[in-house]
Amino acid sequence: MPISRRRFLGCAAGASAAGLAGSFGWARTASRNGAVAPGCKLVVSGPGCALQESAAGYESALSSVGVRFQHASLQSLTPVSTIILPAVASVSQADLARLVDFLESGSTVLFESGAAFSAPGEFSFHRRLIKRMFGLGLHSPIGLWDSADSFKRSPYVDYRWPLEVKVRDFSRIVPVDAADGDAIAWFHGLPVAARRRVGNGTLVFLGSPLGPHLLSGDREARRWLAAFCSS
Repeated sequence: MPISRRRFLGCAAGASAAGLAGSFGWARTASRNGAVAPGCKLVVSGPGCALQESAAGYESALSSVGVRFQHASLQSLTPVSTIILPAVASVSQADLARLVDFLESGSTVLFESGAAFSAPGEFSFHRRLIKRMFGLGLHSPIGLWDSADSFKRSPYVDYRWPLEVKVRDFSRIVPVDAADGDAIAWFHGLPVAARRRVGNGTLVFLGSPLGPHLLSGDREARRWLAAFCSS
């Protein structure tokens, strides 16, 4: 059965290393083609966020690594260099269409999926929308605590971009149907994150929630976010 949010956060906190020493500067000052304004916007938690702790994790980590950002809602969002959406589970086709417009204009969108925590019907709808709007196929969620065998395996997600790190994950993941050139992270050989060009911009899709690990101070998760923001 699915792991509860409280249990997941407790495990993440227990497995976390110390926070990063020092800070990272904001390196991206403009989009690659100059079509969007510089800056970073964090979409604030709301009904569409499956893990409220994820949004808090990104907020804490961005401040910790020295990245200036603004809060925004999906409805008030305007295109900037970097847009971060934590633990998205429920989102409309109209909102995704706006994100596609921003991507085509040159934004980099970090889309962290929280759909693994949704009901089966909601996940099916989410999967169809992601395929229709982003062209990215999703597989059914996998619960890492669903069996004793799962627990005994090394519960690490291996990220290969923008740097190589291992981040523990005790919760649920959504494998992605990504080509070799798109996949950027794997869990035991299953792609769980992808990066792809959309127009002039870049979509980075995370099928394994990173936000709760950021909130608990996981060193490797924060290294990944800092590298992403400066890539």
